Amino acid sequence: MNSLDLEVVNVLFFQQMIEAVEEEQWDAAAMALYKLYAIEEGERFNDLTNEPAEPNDALEATAA
Repeated sequence: MNSLDLEVVNVLFFQQMIEAVEEEQWDAAAMALYKLYAIEEGERFNDLTNEPAEPNDALEATAA
């Protein structure tokens, strides 16, 4: 993820945290804050990359 992508992700997580606080969804606000700090520390999340994740067999079975 390049630096511009990182800045966009940070803004989106911050916006998500603000909206969650306004709606008093404390678990969502806490997760957004956690991800903001983790990304700043250099952690990368699988759901934020362009690489496809391995399919979950349990999810496919419930969807069918």
